Formats: sequence, C-alpha cells, structure tokens
Amino acid sequence: MNRAKPTTVRRPSAAAKPSGHPPPGDFIALGSKGQATESKTASTLLKPAPSSLPSERKRDAAAALAGASALTGLTKRPKLSSTPPLSALGRLAEAAVAEKRAISPSIKEPSVVPIEVPPAVLLDEIEAAELEGNDDRLEGVLCGAVKQLKVTRAKPDSTLYLSLMYLAKIKPNIFATEGVIEALCSLLRRDASINFKAKGNSLVSVLACSLLMAAYEEDENWPEIFVKVYIEDSLGERIWVDSPHCKTFVDNIQTAFNTKMPPKSVLLQGEAGRSGGELSAGSSPHPSLTEEEDSQTELLIAEEKLSPDQEGQPMPSLVRTEAGGRPRQLLALSVPQFLAMVFQDLLTNKDDYLRASRALLREIIKQTKHEINFQAFCLGLMQERKEPQYLDMEFKERFVVHITDVLAVSMMLGITAQVKEAGIAWDKGEKKNLEVLRSFQNQIAAIQRDAVWWLHTVVPSISKLAPKDYVHCLHKVLFTEQPETYYKWDNWPPESDRNFFLRLCSEVPILEDTLMRILVIGLSRELPLGPADALELADHLVKRAAAVQADDVEVLKVERIQLIDAVLNLCTYHHPENIQLPPGYQPPNLAISTLYWKAWPLLLVIAAFNPENIGLAAWEEYPTLKMLMEMVMTNNYSYPPCTLTDEETRTEMVTRELQVSQREKQEILAFEGHLAAASTKQTITESSSLLLSQLTSLEPQGPPRRPPPHVLDQVKGLNQSLRLGHLLCRSRNPDFLLNIIQRQASSQSMPWLADLVQSSEGSLDVLPVQCLCEFLLHDAADEPASGEEEEEGESREQKAKKRQVLDYFLRRLGSSQVASRVLATKGLSLVLSEGSLRDGEEKEPPTEEDSGDTDALQGYQWLLRDLPRLPLFDSVRTTTALALQQAIHMETDPQTISAYLVYLSQHTPVEEQSQHSDLALDVARLIVERSTIMSHLFSKRSCGAGSDAVLAALLSIFSRHVQRMRKSKEGEEVYSWSESQDQVFLRWTSGETATMHILVVHAMVILLTLGPPRAGDGEFQALLDIWFPEKKPLPTAFLVDTSEEALLLPDWLKLRMIRSEVPRLVDAALQDLEPQQLLLFVQSFGIPVSSMSKLLQYLDQAVAHDPQTLEQNIMDKNYMAHLVEVQHERGASGGQTFHSLLTASLPVRRDSTEAPKPKSSPEQPPGQGRPRAVTQVRVLGPEDDLASMLLQIFPLSPSPRWQSSSARPVALALQQALGRELARVRQGSPEVPGVAVRLLQALATLLNSPHGGALVMVMHQNHFLACPLMRQLCQYQRCVPQDTGFSSRFLKVLVQTLQWLDSPAVEAGPLQAQLKLFAAQYSARRRISDVRSGFLHLAEALTFRGDPEVVSSTIRAIAATLKSGEGCDVEPELISKVLRGLVAVRSPHLEELLAAIFSAASTFPASGPVSVVSSLLLQEKGEPPALGKQDSDGCSLEAVWLGPCSGLLVDWLEMLDPEVVSSCPDLQQRLLFSQSTKGKGHPGPQVPSFRPYLLALLTHQSNWSTLHQCIHILLGKNREQRFDPSASLDFLWACIHIPRIWQGRDQRTPQKRREELVLRVQAPELIGLAELILAEAETRSQDGDSSACSLLQARLPLLLSCCRGGDEGVRKVTAHLTSCIQQWADSMLGRHCRDLLVYLYLQRPDLRVPVPGVLLHSEGAASSSVCKLDGLIHRFVTLLADTSDSRAAENRVADANVACRKLAVAHPILLLRHLPMIAALLHGRSHLNFQEFRQQSHLTFFLHVLGILELLQPHVFQSEHQGALWDCLLSFLRLLLNYRKSSRHLAPFISKFVQFTHKYITCNAPAAIAFLQKHSDALHDLSFDSSDLVMLKSLLAGLSLPSRDGRADRGLDEEGEDESSAGPLPLVSISLFTPLTAAEVAPYVKRLSRGQTVEDLLEVLSDVDEMSRRRPEILGFFSTSLQRLMSSAEESCRSLAFSLALRSIQSNPSIAADFLPTFMYCLGSRDFEVAQTALRNLPEYTLLCHEHAAVLLHRAFLVGMYGQMDTSAQISEALRILHMEAVM
Repeated sequence: MNRAKPTTVRRPSAAAKPSGHPPPGDFIALGSKGQATESKTASTLLKPAPSSLPSERKRDAAAALAGASALTGLTKRPKLSSTPPLSALGRLAEAAVAEKRAISPSIKEPSVVPIEVPPAVLLDEIEAAELEGNDDRLEGVLCGAVKQLKVTRAKPDSTLYLSLMYLAKIKPNIFATEGVIEALCSLLRRDASINFKAKGNSLVSVLACSLLMAAYEEDENWPEIFVKVYIEDSLGERIWVDSPHCKTFVDNIQTAFNTKMPPKSVLLQGEAGRSGGELSAGSSPHPSLTEEEDSQTELLIAEEKLSPDQEGQPMPSLVRTEAGGRPRQLLALSVPQFLAMVFQDLLTNKDDYLRASRALLREIIKQTKHEINFQAFCLGLMQERKEPQYLDMEFKERFVVHITDVLAVSMMLGITAQVKEAGIAWDKGEKKNLEVLRSFQNQIAAIQRDAVWWLHTVVPSISKLAPKDYVHCLHKVLFTEQPETYYKWDNWPPESDRNFFLRLCSEVPILEDTLMRILVIGLSRELPLGPADALELADHLVKRAAAVQADDVEVLKVERIQLIDAVLNLCTYHHPENIQLPPGYQPPNLAISTLYWKAWPLLLVIAAFNPENIGLAAWEEYPTLKMLMEMVMTNNYSYPPCTLTDEETRTEMVTRELQVSQREKQEILAFEGHLAAASTKQTITESSSLLLSQLTSLEPQGPPRRPPPHVLDQVKGLNQSLRLGHLLCRSRNPDFLLNIIQRQASSQSMPWLADLVQSSEGSLDVLPVQCLCEFLLHDAADEPASGEEEEEGESREQKAKKRQVLDYFLRRLGSSQVASRVLATKGLSLVLSEGSLRDGEEKEPPTEEDSGDTDALQGYQWLLRDLPRLPLFDSVRTTTALALQQAIHMETDPQTISAYLVYLSQHTPVEEQSQHSDLALDVARLIVERSTIMSHLFSKRSCGAGSDAVLAALLSIFSRHVQRMRKSKEGEEVYSWSESQDQVFLRWTSGETATMHILVVHAMVILLTLGPPRAGDGEFQALLDIWFPEKKPLPTAFLVDTSEEALLLPDWLKLRMIRSEVPRLVDAALQDLEPQQLLLFVQSFGIPVSSMSKLLQYLDQAVAHDPQTLEQNIMDKNYMAHLVEVQHERGASGGQTFHSLLTASLPVRRDSTEAPKPKSSPEQPPGQGRPRAVTQVRVLGPEDDLASMLLQIFPLSPSPRWQSSSARPVALALQQALGRELARVRQGSPEVPGVAVRLLQALATLLNSPHGGALVMVMHQNHFLACPLMRQLCQYQRCVPQDTGFSSRFLKVLVQTLQWLDSPAVEAGPLQAQLKLFAAQYSARRRISDVRSGFLHLAEALTFRGDPEVVSSTIRAIAATLKSGEGCDVEPELISKVLRGLVAVRSPHLEELLAAIFSAASTFPASGPVSVVSSLLLQEKGEPPALGKQDSDGCSLEAVWLGPCSGLLVDWLEMLDPEVVSSCPDLQQRLLFSQSTKGKGHPGPQVPSFRPYLLALLTHQSNWSTLHQCIHILLGKNREQRFDPSASLDFLWACIHIPRIWQGRDQRTPQKRREELVLRVQAPELIGLAELILAEAETRSQDGDSSACSLLQARLPLLLSCCRGGDEGVRKVTAHLTSCIQQWADSMLGRHCRDLLVYLYLQRPDLRVPVPGVLLHSEGAASSSVCKLDGLIHRFVTLLADTSDSRAAENRVADANVACRKLAVAHPILLLRHLPMIAALLHGRSHLNFQEFRQQSHLTFFLHVLGILELLQPHVFQSEHQGALWDCLLSFLRLLLNYRKSSRHLAPFISKFVQFTHKYITCNAPAAIAFLQKHSDALHDLSFDSSDLVMLKSLLAGLSLPSRDGRADRGLDEEGEDESSAGPLPLVSISLFTPLTAAEVAPYVKRLSRGQTVEDLLEVLSDVDEMSRRRPEILGFFSTSLQRLMSSAEESCRSLAFSLALRSIQSNPSIAADFLPTFMYCLGSRDFEVAQTALRNLPEYTLLCHEHAAVLLHRAFLVGMYGQMDTSAQISEALRILHMEAVM
C-alpha cells in the first residue's frame, strides 16, 4: 500500500534540491572550521548567502546563488581584524532579527487547494485517492484536514487528529509532499488572529511535529522550512520548542547548527540562588528548566552571527565573560554606556533590528538580575554620535523611533520582583517596601526628563522627524501613547502583567525640567508639537503626577516662577502673519478661550503642590488663579467667591466683570474687523463673528474673570480627586488660610472651615489655630474642648497656639455683626470655662466679695473669673484689654458691656500712661456717646446688683485715672498732638494740674450724677471732692492748643447735674447762670422737686437783680406763670417773686375763682359775622335786569380792587329768590314767568354773546358763587320736567358751558364737575321718543363734545329702545356720523352701540350694516381736515383717525360678511384693493394695517366663485387703475397657497415633482399680471432703482407660476414687454420693462433664442442674483480650467470648451455674468516654467478663454464688464511677458491676442487705449525683447501711443479723449488681420465640386483640413460641399467631411443649425455606414446644436428602434455630455 513516489515530488528535502536556498536573516551554520564534514545536515541544509544579496530576496534568486556560495561559506570565514569572535550579545541580536524575518512571507502558506471532508470519512477518502492514483486529491484532502485543525486549534476534533495519527503510523510517506509539509508547518507558526491567551493549548502543534517526525524519521536530509519554524517559535512564544513531546523532532532540527552544547551544570550556574517567585523581565510565559536551557542554546546559536560591518565593537570580551559563567555584575555596573552604544550600532543597521534588540536587552537584564544602571544606560542611548556611519545613516527617522521604543522597554525592564511586590502591596493599601517603589518611580521620572531633553535638543539635529512620528516619540517616552505600541513587536510584557507594568511606569512624579521642556517645545515654531497639544500633554502629566501624591515623595516639585508665564504663553492667540493690520493699530492681547481655561486649572494644581513659590506668586500677582485657590480652599465654587462678604464689593466685582466682558467683546470685534478687512472684506458683527466665541482677553494679572461653568465643574472635580484645597490649607508659609480667615473673620461666619477641619481628621496640626477656633464655633453642640489646659513644662509653641486661640476669639468680639460676636463669646466660654478645671476638680464657691457679681454676671464667669486664672494670663492681658476696649463700642447687649467694664476695671494694665489714657477715653466715649446703653444700664439701678457693680467699676477706672493724671508733672506730655484740640489743661485751686480729654471730664461728671453705689461710696466721694469741692471754686480748664479758657460744664451737662440727686452737683450747676439759662432749665422735664425749688429760688433772685432782662427773655408769660403753678402743685417751693412778675404784666381777663369758659374762643366771630347779621337781603322784582345782575356777580373785567364780598349780596338775593320760587313750585303754584326762567334766559343770552367765553371763565374762577345758582336751576328743571323748553334750554346752557370748560388750557374745577354731573343725570332721566331722535341727540352731543356720561346714557337708551323691538328708520348717513363721532372721542361705548344696531333684525336691509362698516373703514384711509396738516412726520393716518377702533370694525365686518366681498362688492373691493393717494409728507401709498387680515379672510373663507370673480376683476381688461398693485399681487400669491387647495395631497413633496398650474389665467390676464408687477415697481421707484429691482425679482415666481403648462404664456408676456420697451424707451417704465424681461430671460433662457437685441444693452443682468443656469455654467468654467493629466480630463475639458463656445454665441448674457470668475481662474498659472505650463495644459486653458472672449465680442467690451475684461487681458500680458523667450510656441496665442486687442480698440477705443497706455511699458518691453513678434510691433506702431517719458503726467481720461479724437486708426494694424476672400479659396471649392475620384476629394479635403487647423474660419466657404460629402458612400471622405463640419461649427457655433437637415438625413440614411458615421458624431453635434437636442435624440432613438442598429451607446453618451448642460 505504501507506494514509493519520486523524491522530487514527495520529499522536498535538501538532498533533492542541491541548490537549496539559505534561510532568511542571513543565518550561518555555526561550529568550528573543521566541522564542515562532520554532519551531512550541516553541509547540505544551511548555506550562507552572499553579503551582496538583498534581505528581501526571492526564492529563485536565492536558489541560483546558493550553489556557488555553499562551499566557500562553509570552508572559509573572514577573521575579524582586531577583536576576537563575536560573543552571544551580538549573535542574539542577529537571531532576533532572524526571528522577525521568520514571520515574513518567506515561509509560504500552503500552495495546494485544500479539500475539506468530514473527519469520519477521512480514511476512506485517502484510501480511494490512493486506489485511483490521484496524488493531487490525496494531497488536497490532507491539506483540508490540516485546515480544519487550524480552524479548531483551541479544541480540535478528536476523530480528525486520531485519524491523522493512524495514517502517520501506517502511511507516513503520504505526509512527505511539499504541499502537506507547508500546511503542517503553518500549524507550527502562531496564528496572529488567535488570542494571545489561546497559546496554552499546544495539542495541534505537537500533532504537527509528530506527523512531520513520522514522515522524515528515516530521511537524512530535512527541509529547511523546519529550521525557519523552529527559529520563529524559539524567539517567539515557544509553544512547541519547549514541549517534551516534540523533543526528538527539535533535537533533530538543532543538529543543523552543529553547535557544541556546554554542560548543564554550566548552564545552571547561578540559577540556584534565584528565588522561585522572582519575576524576570525577560522570562518567557512558561519558565522552566527546559526554557533556561533553550535560552542559553539560542544565545549560543547566535554567537557568531553579527555581520562584518559591526567590527570594532567593545562588547565581545564582555559577552564572553557572560557566556563563560563569570560574574555578570561586571557587565551591569561598569559599562552601561558601552552597552548603549552597542544597541545604537544595532539600530543603525539598514535592516530592522528592533525586535532583536528588544529580545537581546531582555535577556541581558535577565542574566544580570537587573543589576544595571538603567538611567545611565538610557542616557547613553540618547547621546549624539558623530561617527560617519551615524552621520550618513540611511534610516535616521527609524533610528529615532526605535531608540524611543528601547527607552520605553528599558523603563519597563526596571520593574524588578521587589518593585512589583511593592506596587501590588500599595494597590492593596499596604505600605511595604515603599523605598523600592519610590526609587523606581524617581528613576522613571529622571529617564523621562532625559528623554524629553533628548527630543528637544538632540533629535532635531539627527533628523527632521515627521510631526506624527515626533509626537509619537514624545508620548511614548512619557507613557501617554496607546498601550499596544509598547508590546506590539514581541508581545512583551506578557498579557498578565501588561497593564500593571504600564501603570507602574506611568504613575510616577514629573520633574520640573520635564514639564518646562514640554512647554518650551510647544512654544517653539521649529518643533512639531503645537501649543494646544503641548498644553494638553502638560495638563495630563501634571494631573497624572498629582494623583500619585504621597507624603514620602515629591510628585510635582517646581521652583521656577517662569512656568506660569510659559503656560499662559501657550494660550496666546497669534493672528496670521500674512495679514497686515492698519498702521498704528495695536492688536489686543488675546488668548484662545479653551486653552486659557485649561491653563488656570493646570496652574492651580501646580500651585497647590508648590505653595511656597508658585502658590505665593499666584496669590499675589494673578487674581484669577487666586480666586480659584480660594474656591478649592473654601469648597465653594460660586462667582463672586464667598470670601468676598461685603455686598458692595461683590456687586462691584460683578459690575467690573460685565464691563471687562463688554470691552473684551468690542476689542475682539474690532480686531476681527481689521483681519477681515485685510482678507475677506467682510463686515464683522456680533452675529457673524467667528473669534468672539473662541477668544478671550489675555490679562492674567488683571481683575479675576468669571470662569465658565464647565471649568468650575472641572475645578470641583480636581479638588475632590486631588485634595487641592487641603494642600493649600495646610501651607503655613505662606498661610493662605489665615489670610482668608483674617479677611473674613469679622464680617461673616465661615461654615466651610468646619468642613475643612472635619476633612482633615488626623492632621489637624497642619491647620492654623484660627481654623480650629472657627470649627469650635460651628460645633458648639459637641463636647467643649479643653484646649487651654496648662501642664508643667509646656512648650513655647503650645503657649503661642493658645495665645492665637484667644486672639482670634477676642478680635471677633468687636465684630460689627451680632452673630459673629455671639459666636466669639460662645467660643471663649467653651475654651475657658472648662479649661480652668483640672480633672477631678470642682468649681470653687464664689467668695463673698464676688457674690454680688455672681448673680448679675453669672454668664460671664469665663471672663471675670476663668480668664485671669490662666497661667498665661499675663501674656494675653494687654491684648484682651485692647479687644474689650474696642468691643464696648460695638456691643449692643447691656449685660455684656457690664461684664466688659467690670473686667476692664479690674485687669487692665495701667503700667504705661498711654494705656491708662486710652482706657479712660474709650470708657468715656461709651458713657457720653452711647446714651441709650447708659440709660438702660442705670435706669433700674435701685433693683439691680449688676448696675451697682458696673457703676463701681466705672468709678474705679476714672478715680485711678484722675489720681494718676494729677500726679503727672506739668511738663510731661500725656497726649498726642493730633488730639490736642480735644485736650484741656485743668488747674485746681489747690495748685494741682492735669491734662485730660474733655470727654473724660464729661464722663466723670455724668457718673457723679448717678449718685454713689450702694456697695461703698469711697471712690464716689473722692471724685466728687476732686471735681466739686465743698466751699471751693471749681477747677478751671484751658484749651491745650490755644490756651483759651474752656467751658468745662456745657448747658446739657449742667441740666444733667440739675436732674441728679446730688445736692453738690445741683448747686454747682446753678452757679453763675444767665437769666435765659434759668428760664431754659425751669422748662425742662425730669428735674427733681428739690432741684426745681432751687431753680425757682434762683429765679426769684434774678427778678430782684435784673427784672427787665428776665422779662425780655420770657416769650409767653401766661405759659410760664402756669408752669410755676404746676411746679408748686408738685411740691416745689420758691418762685413767688417770679410768678408775681409774670402775672403783673398780664391784663385782668379772668377771675381766678371762675371756671374758664371753654366755648368762649370759638364764639368769637371771624370779622364778618356781625355785619352779616345787620345786612338786609335785597328782594328781586319782575322788573330787575337779571343779566346785569349776573354781570355784577361775575364781572367780565374785574378791577384789582374788586372783591368777591361786594358780589355776595347780589348772589344772595338771586339765591333767595330762586329758593322761594322752588318752594312754590314744589307746592304746586308756580310763578309765571318765574325768576328761574328769566335767569336761565339771561344766562343763555350772555353765553351766546361774544363775551360768553369770558363769562364762563369768571364763573369758573368764582365757583363758590356760580355753583349754588346752577344747582338751583337744575333742581327747578327736575321739578318741571314737562317744561321741554326750559329743559332743552338748560341742556344747551350746560353743553355750551362745558364746551368752554373742556378746553385743555382750563384746569378742572368744581363748576365743571358739577355741570357734567347735571348733564349725565339729565340724559339718564330723559326718555327718547324713538331711535332716530336718540341718534339725533347723540350726534348733537358728540358735535359739541358732550360729556361722556351724556353719551353713555344716550347709547344705553338707544340700545334699550332697539331691544324692545321698536323699528329703526335711521338713515345710514346719520348712523355713520354718530359712529365717526364716537371713534373721534375714543368712546368706550362704540362696541355697545354697534352690537345694539347690528343685532336688531329690522334695522337695515341686508347690505346696510356692511356698507356702514365698509364706509367707515374706507374713510379711515383719508386724511381728516383737522389732522391732515399736523401729521407731518409720515406716521400712519390710522393711528390718528381710527386707532384701535379699526380692529373692532374689522371684526364686525367679518361677522356680517364672512366672505368679505359678497355683500357690497364694489365698496368692499375698494376697501381691499383700492390705492389711496399719497398724503403730503408721506413717502409711499398709505396701506391700512387691517388690509392683510381682510385679504387673508378673503382667501380662506370665500367660496371658489367669489375668488374667481376677484381674480378676473384684478386681471381683466376692465380693471380699475386705482387698485393697489401690492395688495392685488399679495392676494394672487395667497390664492396659489390656499391650504384648501392642497388638502389631501402628499405632505412630503417628491423631489422631482413638476409644479402645477394653480391659477389658470389666460394670456390677456397674464399681461394684466405683468402690468400689475410693473405698476408696483413704479410706485416704489422713488425709493431707488434697487428697491424696484428687488420688487420685480420678488414677484417673478408669481408670474412664472402662472405661465406653467406651456410656453405660449411666456411668449405673450415677453412680446408685450418688448413692445412696451420700444414704446417707453429709456423712461422709468421702459427700464422696469427691460429689467423684468431680463429676469424672465434668466429664468427661461430657452424661450429667448436668439437673444433679443433689447437685452444685450441691459445692465441689470450681470448684477442679478438669480439665474437658472448659474450652477451649470459654473461647472462648465470649472471643468474648462481643469489641468488633470488624464485622457478623461482632456475629454471633459474639450466638452466644456464646446459648451462654453456654444453659450457664448447662444446666451452671451449668461456667460458674461461669470466673466469675473473666468478672470480669477486665469491667475496663479504663469509663474511656472514654460515646459510645465504647457504640459499641465495651462496654455490650452488660456487659448480656450481667448477663443471664448472672441465669440463674446462686442458684448464683452461694454463698460459693465470692463473690470473683469482688464483682469483677463492683464493675465494674458503676464503670460506673454513671462514666456517671451518662447514666443514661437505662443504664436497662435499672440495672433489671437493682437486681433482681440484690435477689436477692442475698434469697439471701445477710450477703454482699450486706457488699458494699453496703462501697460504700455510692458507691451514695449515685449516687442523690443522679441524680434519675431511682428504683429505686436505693428499694433504698437499703428497706435499713436505717447512716449513713456511724458506718459506719467497725463490721466487715463485725458489719454482716452486724445486717442478717440485722433481720427481713424492706421491701416497698418488692419492689414495684419485681413481675412481670406472667396477668390482665394475658390480653387479649393472648385476642386471639391469637380472632384470625381476619391483620391482627388481626399487630397482637397486634406488641404482644407491643414489650412483650417490654423484658420478654421475658412471652413465657412466649404459649407455646401461638406454637407454634400457628409452623406458620401466613401468612408474616408465622409469621416473627414464630418470632422471638418464639426470643426467649422466649433469655430462658429451659431451655424450649427445650418447642418441640422444634413445630419438628420444622415441619421436616417439607408446606408448603414453613413448612419453609423452620423451616430458616432451624434454626442458632439448634439452639444453644439443643443437647442435641437430633443429632435436629434428622438431621431436617433427611432433609428435604433427601426433601423436594426444599436444606438443606445451614442444616445447615452450624448445625454452624458448634455447632463452638464440640461436641455434648455
């Protein structure tokens, strides 16, 4: 069964291939020189390759070269010149390189197509294939089985691998084919798609080894692929190399190297001391003895592998030391720099040695047990080398990247087992081996510092890295790169340790130099790291380092303050350098907002970790940073910060922030405006600004800015995670926390301090004492702390802290806030009360002397008892006294002040004079200035022990003070000169002197007035004797500054002395008083009886001494006498003499025994009572003239002497007469004619006279006379309601009088109010007989501007009458008059009257109400006569006329007629559409504000017939010219968009929906619509042409929508507009017609072919903003300018050129709109050299543009295109100047350019000559330099251009005039461009017409073809012949004829239609070839004749349908080309 197969097929062994190729990686067989013949395997399996062979060699090349090199490679090796053979270090590097190459494509994947079969039938399939002899299937099935194993590597199918093992046992030979071997070897390689964790299952690999071993067990020569997979697995994951099951297979492979293995004892040397748990950085995932052996094996395998170009390295002896087992410390400790050089040399190799270097380094570290100076090694790697091989290095960029990778590996290799153990313990919270971990962290930080230095200084000198690579290197050494970049080369670190290693290396401190260099790199323009990236990186590193903070390591130490500026400089915004700002403009300092607010939190973190330098600088110089520091310290993130407690300061900060923000906004807008002015020319506003949201002012030392909310959230998060606030609070130098506390302590409580203390548990010693005090205040509910316990031997620091506690609390006692003082008191109580007690002590009972105070001041024992007992009391005594002296001025609690005073009297230090004086002055101010407190303290002194104690304390203070002051020497200075104005010098009669403050003196006197205390009066008496000695004069006082005598006791003080109970004080106060002082005191209250008796006695003495002076000072003797009597009743004695003085001068007006008459005074008449009683009232008779009496009462011209009293008798007479008559009328006996009738008649006569107004004014002024008379007349009218004559006359008098009084110049008065009331009551009483009379009355009242009450009562009466059902026969005119009157007076009853009128069913005919309302609304538009002249400001008349009433009327109109125009069509159509004439001073037509609403109602509520009727009226021939065109057009536009039309339609409109024709208007109506649009534009033409043009454009969609459905409508409109243009010429209407026609053409260019001459001179087309084809033409021009180098691009350019040329002929207006864009596209091309210029098709583009401009003649020469045309010509000139040396290639272009310039001169000489003169220098230079430019010279010679010397003195205008007037141009310039004549081409035409043979025709056509290439215009002479030949049966003639015809059309696209019949004939030709030729040319001709494209394509389609030929390709191509230019 085991059939032998040929060796070449079955066994790809080395024997079968004598020229086998070497393995990749330049592997060399190892062993001694003489061992070449010891093993056949060694000699035949591995052969070295020549050194010249590239590393990426192919198999065939290797095979060809292997034979020649086999023998030489094995027998002779070059010896190294100066060094012994290379050792394991170098060899392992080569081995590692080989490892990488082993995983290269050189190990092929299986080349056989696998055939997968189920595992169960595998054996059967193998058997069947063998029986058939099908080796390919046999190989395929086995490969399929291997493929299944590969897929199920993790869990292989048992049936499958057992079947394979069975086959290997019985048929091993079937596995020895090349395909199967490759498949099995692929199983031995690691599959990259499998997870790294899956490598543990080596079952499949072991199976593959076993199968291969079984297959080759008997063979001597094995395939070299076994060596490759062995090396790959050895240097990789060692999945099967270390497996004992594969040992036989591996041992056989190792024989290929022929290396002698050292004894196992040598290999194991030094391993015994290694602990089992030690982590080796280079260990494999499966450490075992086998692995150690194999590692050493591989080291030896690679021993002599290093290539010859690495000679001279110092490493071999060292490595031999290591290989020989000598101490490894030598390598690690002595030469880390040399080791680094070796690695540098490895990485300079042109091959990639990175992976090998990583493996080598791991092995070295493993062997040396990490005993290597990693920092020195890394620094050595980063040293710059100057050797030639480094300077000429080919892969410098790769070298830098690989060095970076080795640095990262080196840092991770520093993780020893101890470091790992310490890191794990630290993660668990255990502090074990911390010094090892800290040492490692510092090592990483130092290496990173060196690496950043290397990247900053060394790397730029090595190579200019790509920005991406540079940033990658920087991130990699800082461990901020993606994790996979650290292990992707060799999967080290292993996955189990990977994340832990990376975290250990990243969580390290950052050194200051590292951080500064990163910032400097970001600031450098030469290095690729940008400012934003640098700031982001620095921010990440700082926060990462801060997160590692611990007490035993400095993670973020910074010394240089310059770091703040460096960070802030990264935020700076720099504007583009190419933008020039205006001279003198200084741009503001701006920062990028995102970076600016990223910098501050970054600096905050740095400041928190460096408070002594960075923090202090931030606190003092950077307010924004200080604010953030305060926020994290107080844990309050509000703005303004909570440390600002003063509301005014907070408001000021907010206001300043608003001001700064506004200024910042203005600066940024101005700055951006300058930038835009220099670039985009755009006007910058706040809405269009781009920089406003991105920039902020860069003023870091300016006022603190409000941080954005997200920044505050970020700061809050940083504080929570990094405890920044805690770090800042624990700083004592500088002490930020104390600074905040001292600023805030006296003004506001600080609850955040309590949170701070609680968060600092265990480290309270780092907080200031003041902070703990604050915590104590806010934690009063807890157990009080005994912080003041004094122990023996207490340290000075402890005493100082206790003093700080007391100082803190005592200072707060003087706070201005009550809460703060209460808290301070509570805190002192907590600290002192318990602090004075030792453990186990009890409180001592109060002593007898203290018992009095104990009851009154029990709550202040902490001050009075506990504080003095403190051992350190002496050291705080002075500060306590000062604090309490300040506190007594702020405290408001009397009891607290009492305690303070008692303490001050007992414990104030008085050793120094100043202290004593200050105490006395402070207490004196309390006594004198705080009188409320003093009165409260001593108001109940008799019943309060506390008050007695306070008085005793005060007396004690002042007693000591006086005694001390009197003892001072006279010359001793006891006061400061600044206070000298308040000091007095006192001298007593005993000779003693003292200098005191005057307030102190006054305070002592006030104390004496309180009387002696009950406890003892010793000090009181002493003071009393000092100030008021018995029987001795008082001390005298002198002012210190002026030496004048001072008033010691002012009057207010004497009064207090008089009020006291101390007799000596009273006597002293009464001495030497002036009479007025005595009188003043005697009138005071609160004087005791005894003191009053003395006062009265002194008054008696004053009477006896000087009665006159005393009497003069008495103001009211009666009152004073009564006062003395009252004092006598109190019990006072004396004062009788004074009383007699008072009563003697009073008249005898009453008896003292009589009771006073209380009503005597009011009964006294005011002076008129007595005459009134005597005067007789006159009785009126019938003959009296009542009119004259009225004029007596109300004189029209009263004299100044006239008094109302003289008119009173006449008025009384009238009143009495009217009263009597009224009484008789009420009794039923009237007197005819009575006084009332006569008086009313007289009054009416006077009011109707010319003096009526004057009479009313006098009545108004004397209302007290007029009102009674009018009231009596009104009462009379009420009594006789049947007398209608009297009633109507009375009403008329009321109305006339009110008309005068209602004038604005008259102030309201009683008479006016009374008359209005009468009128209202009269109207309410009066019943109207019918509705009409009510309206008449209402109209009359409104005419005379009647009282609102009258109007309202009449309206209610009318409404009641109408509701009662009474008919209404009121004419509409009267109703309109009434309604207009109500509108004029703004009556609130208008709606009520309208409701009453229109609700009555029988009021009007059906259309009556509508006509009334419509008439009113129509009149609203007219100008009222009285108001028209006043309305000169152009405001709407509606506001003057109808006002708010128009809305009410519109609502009623809607209610009465929902269709708006159905009831009164004419009237309502005028209301909706009529055009009111302009009022004087009004710029435009007056449009009522309600019209849009009514139009909306019309469109929404009317039925279809009504709408149709309105549309026909507006658009019909008989329409009224006075219709408002705007309203009419708005209505028509609304009709199209009525929602009801579109109900039921699809809401989502299809993208390609064709617009429907909604308004089906006829052609005449379309003309009417156009005229409406023109009329609207004409009405607005006064505002300028621009507004009229914008109106026309706005109305164009309406006109176009009405033209949908066919072209007939548009044609009629255009015809009408054309006739209007001809009729109106250049008038305003003519211009509007032309503009509208242009806009129509721009939207529908297909209907205007050819272009009418009318439009060619229109100036509005170029500036119009809307054109249907703009996008398409833009695409044409863009394609034309394309310079892509491809065939497709050339075709697109050709098509675009054809399209543009066609447009230039068919639609020049449309193409000229894009002339500026064409001119712009010509820029930026002529700077290239001429070869590039031609090759990149720029010359073609210039020729195309020039050709298009030729076709645009003469329209392109019009003035509106001059700027763009000159731009094009200037580009042409630049082209000629730059390439003047290549004029031969430019000949066609120059010819066309000169012809075009000549045409320009002919059509527009002034503009052309102006251009030529402007650039004459360039033209002359061009003609001089190029002798062959004959045409250009001829043109310049033909022009009478001025000389260049004199040209500068003349302007362009003058030159143009000179040239234009110079006469015709010379003929020399014309002769250049003489076209060919018919005679010249006649021979060719004749030959074509006579040509019989094909050869003749072809010859002529070829000649014509050659001529037309240069001058295509000649083809016009051959048009007829070409059309004939286009249908020729000869292919060559026909094709050439088509080509020439198309060229002719391209040259002149206007003739395209001439060839249409011929082309259509050819398409339909029965000759298949002719039709095919026509179809081939169909796309190009369709583009040239696009106006007939539909016909052509339709014909082609029919040919394809019926002609049995496929035309789809040509039709598709034609449509593709036309797709650029949609069918018009």
